[in-house]
Amino acid sequence: MSPCSEACALRPAFAAVEKLLLAQWPNQEKLILAEHNRKKHKNTTITRNTLDILYSFANCSGFHLVFGLNALLRKDGLQWDSSNARTLLDYCASRRYNISWELGNEPNSFRKKSGVYIDGFQLGQDFIHLRQLLSNYTFYWNTKLYGPDVGQPRKHTQRLLRSFLKSGGKVIDAVTWHHYYVNGRSATRKDFLSPEVLDTFVTAVQEVLEIVHGTVPDKKVWLGETSSAYGGGAPRLSNTYVAGFMWLDKLGLSARKGIDVVMRQVFFGAGTYHLVDANFEPLPDYWLSLLYKKLVGTKVLQVGLAGADERKLRVYLHCTNALHPKYREGDVTLFALNLYNVTQHLQLPNYLSSKHVDQYLLLPHGKENILSRSIELNGRVLRMVDDKTLPELTEKPLGPGSILGLPAFSYGFYVIKNAKAIACI
Repeated sequence: MSPCSEACALRPAFAAVEKLLLAQWPNQEKLILAEHNRKKHKNTTITRNTLDILYSFANCSGFHLVFGLNALLRKDGLQWDSSNARTLLDYCASRRYNISWELGNEPNSFRKKSGVYIDGFQLGQDFIHLRQLLSNYTFYWNTKLYGPDVGQPRKHTQRLLRSFLKSGGKVIDAVTWHHYYVNGRSATRKDFLSPEVLDTFVTAVQEVLEIVHGTVPDKKVWLGETSSAYGGGAPRLSNTYVAGFMWLDKLGLSARKGIDVVMRQVFFGAGTYHLVDANFEPLPDYWLSLLYKKLVGTKVLQVGLAGADERKLRVYLHCTNALHPKYREGDVTLFALNLYNVTQHLQLPNYLSSKHVDQYLLLPHGKENILSRSIELNGRVLRMVDDKTLPELTEKPLGPGSILGLPAFSYGFYVIKNAKAIACI
């Protein structure tokens, strides 16, 4: 165990997270969902102790914490009142907490959810104010600031985003927006398997990129919050194998469109779109995310498909993650989703047909089929070995010339070894 992980293991605050969640989460979840349904929210006070536990958990987990400050605190209903943020920053700076910052969440819904209306110009001025405030702290002189975390890019939201970027876009490090495919209360299994539904994401990305390129063309674009269905997810869908089609396709399309960072809603929490359930058991999208991170590098390659509808057999190609111990520079990772109701066979082009391929095929486990909350990798059920140990993610080697069989309604990864892709060297 490294000194850092030893310190984390011994730190009471880290152990406290598990204890707190197990003891308090069931009641907290009911309260959150009840408030959400009533559309009335109580004020919540974050204490120093809460912040210590949160930062310790993020730090020990290897996460970087991005903290969203309250944008609804206003002076005379107009300018942002930063006095509360200053109190928080004083404390965080004194503890030398390495945090990035946001201001507000989905400002396009402020009027509807809280009765406060802030236009894009004013929000941009508020971000300039926050950047100036951060620069008063030596520790946060170069800290990152992200925003404005707008919701789906409908017309009103597009106007707000454009106005915000013209006003304050220069002070942010990346433009953030949110995306969900469907309403969790009305979504169906058919929606989760629909090429038309999946394609709506491309349209949304293009709308956001067009606004950003027209106002602050040098800025990165991030998905600051995203999942399958809004409103907490779709019951018995967002936490099952079938949700993986939306998630894997979104990861592939985001990379292809140049979106550098995708923040998943939610690791643990209310609703059904979490990666880890209330007993800390990983769900299918957790395993899918883990495999993606291990096998897929950041460099996107062009890939074409012949003989099938590429909206129903969706394929993506990247350089393999160079940090993976089994693979080397020049290897490539193909990942594919089959929305056909029959097996599809993928044949590599001639110049790759002599290469060995490692298959990582993900299939649902159990009689619920694609509505299962359990997943198999190459026929082996994925489960935690114990509270702290992940299982081996074992490949299935395929010989040269093998045809890659992707069963009906399934997805998987294929690492093509020794591909010697020049772009990956």
